[in-house]
Amino acid sequence: MVAPSSTSSLTQQRSILSQQLHSALAAQHLTPHSSNPTYSYASSISSAPGSRPSSPSPMSAGTIINVPTPPQSPTAFQLKTFVSSAPSTPPVSTIVAVGTPNNITPPSSSSSSYFPITPAPTPSISFFSLFTQPTTRIVLALTIIMSLGALGGNFPEHCTAPTHVLFSREYLSLLISPFVVPMTPALLDAAQLSLGFSLILAVSNIFSFAVFEEHLTAIFNGDGSRIFRNLCLIMVAFIMGLRQILGFVFSRSTGWQFPALFFSDTMFECNLGLAPYLFALLAVQSLFPASSEKTTFFWKLRRTPVQIVLCLLNVLPKTIVWWSGTGLLVGFFAAVAIQFQRQRGHWGGKVKTSAFEKQLWEDDAYEAVMQDEENFSDSSMAGEGIPSFKERKSVASGWTRLLYIFPTLLFAMLILVGGNQVHTAKADVPNDVFNKSIEPQAPYLLTLLLMTAPRTRGVTYIKETLTSYLDNFPDEEVDPLYSRIQIVVYTHFTDFPGYDEAKAYFDTIPKARKHVKWVREEGFEKNQRKHLVSAIRRVGTAEDSVYLAVMEDDFPFCENGWQEMLNTIYEANQKVPEHCGVFVGTGGSGLIFKRAVALTASFILERDLHTISLGLTTPPPDVSLQNCLLGEHEFCSSCAGTMVTSKTLLQRHLGYNSSTSGGGYDKNQFQCGWRHPF
Repeated sequence: MVAPSSTSSLTQQRSILSQQLHSALAAQHLTPHSSNPTYSYASSISSAPGSRPSSPSPMSAGTIINVPTPPQSPTAFQLKTFVSSAPSTPPVSTIVAVGTPNNITPPSSSSSSYFPITPAPTPSISFFSLFTQPTTRIVLALTIIMSLGALGGNFPEHCTAPTHVLFSREYLSLLISPFVVPMTPALLDAAQLSLGFSLILAVSNIFSFAVFEEHLTAIFNGDGSRIFRNLCLIMVAFIMGLRQILGFVFSRSTGWQFPALFFSDTMFECNLGLAPYLFALLAVQSLFPASSEKTTFFWKLRRTPVQIVLCLLNVLPKTIVWWSGTGLLVGFFAAVAIQFQRQRGHWGGKVKTSAFEKQLWEDDAYEAVMQDEENFSDSSMAGEGIPSFKERKSVASGWTRLLYIFPTLLFAMLILVGGNQVHTAKADVPNDVFNKSIEPQAPYLLTLLLMTAPRTRGVTYIKETLTSYLDNFPDEEVDPLYSRIQIVVYTHFTDFPGYDEAKAYFDTIPKARKHVKWVREEGFEKNQRKHLVSAIRRVGTAEDSVYLAVMEDDFPFCENGWQEMLNTIYEANQKVPEHCGVFVGTGGSGLIFKRAVALTASFILERDLHTISLGLTTPPPDVSLQNCLLGEHEFCSSCAGTMVTSKTLLQRHLGYNSSTSGGGYDKNQFQCGWRHPF
């Protein structure tokens, strides 16, 4: 028997035990006993620690060796009882019953464990008691208060979005957005929800949050509620901040530098409710499997399928890919941080090991013992020791545990992106619908005023630009738009060979003869303001058209740009009936005015001419026209807040190096796919 020593450290005890056990194993290997198959090595262990007896004496199987009980430490350790036939355990000693190697049986979760303190089974929790948890109570109270406040007043007036936060500085709306349930007509319309579905989502999200709290607080030992609350606060701050950054990067930044990565919805997607924070908690919860089996199979994860369904209910009525995608991203990094702390035992022991990890480490430790014994017998090497528990723990709880998160992330993102495609896909407006919905009694629905003038080095783009327009015009009279759209090519130069050549060319094309009118006024002065005033007043008074669009001759339509223009005009009439115009291009091209507003804008340009004659400065003519649509000029003050734009530029710039004003641009500037400047 080995006498216990109160001054021995846990490390020394483990070393002594390892030496004793392997000395015994070596003794049997070197001195086999053919006549007694159940020959025991216990007599060898009775000698001094680390020594080997000269000759082992027979001893019956099941002889007991008492090993001192290790002191309590942050990392609990206890040896397993390997033989069921061992005598009863003394109250103060840990027993190793040694029999033949073949009698060693694997540890069972029903017997003693490497972890002496086993958490008691979690009592069943009723549905209503979930809502009494500390953090859930706070969320529920804030939701009721903020939602009733929004219902009784006008705050917030609309959904929070990066465009409101970054440019209108609506920070308070952002802070209360998780707790606002849309119930007013304005918020319901902005959130694309009905009142019934809005209330269903509110209850579902709060219930889902309560389930997350119930699970995750059980994972964190001691002060689990405080840890969960602080975790939520940190993730909320990061989600709100990252959402604004992503909105800016994937609209303002990539919109001009990398058009392929431009997503207009990043700036305008409605952000209300708990959805992104639930997705973040979903990623964190994926770290902790519910099954005690060693498996990484997706459907074995702790309540993850149910929680995914509850989270994805938010996808049914509208797209939330950017808002909730941000939550998933933050949740992933939160899970990485948690795993980092668990791997190194930080957080002051505030994070405990889940039952699954304990079972996994038990099994790994047992397999390691069996493998080492086999290796020892085969190689006759007595110097190899049993791998330490710390080493097995490190292997079992490695970074591979993060692999549990990826199936959840991929599945959730697949649904989010798919939902976004469904909700944002819009069919093109049919010509008959477009024709009937916008003042069908007016002779012309749309008149395109194509401004052209001589350019440097005699370059002309009239043919290419006009062709891109005519290619989209209807060919048959049965089309409702056949007789309601037209083009007026206007120049203010007497000597302009490019104009003459283009006219001669298109006069031979039947579609051009039907839809194109040519207007030339005598002159030679290069004055864009004067030309615009003359053109707008002449065409605007002569043609009874709902819209008068100012176009420049070096801006042809992009692929599908014409149809997108019609879609934008239709949406403007449906959603902003009092709008003054639509802007689908840049500079002085793509400005589509209501005819009366265009005539008003001509007076602004005329006033600028007078201001210049007095030696004062004025904005460029295209900026003056834009300011009228924006309602920033006193003549057009009624237009404030009504301008509608396309998401991207629907026209490309051909004359980047041959501007009539003498300047130039980079070849890749203001091209198809660029985000609209407004």
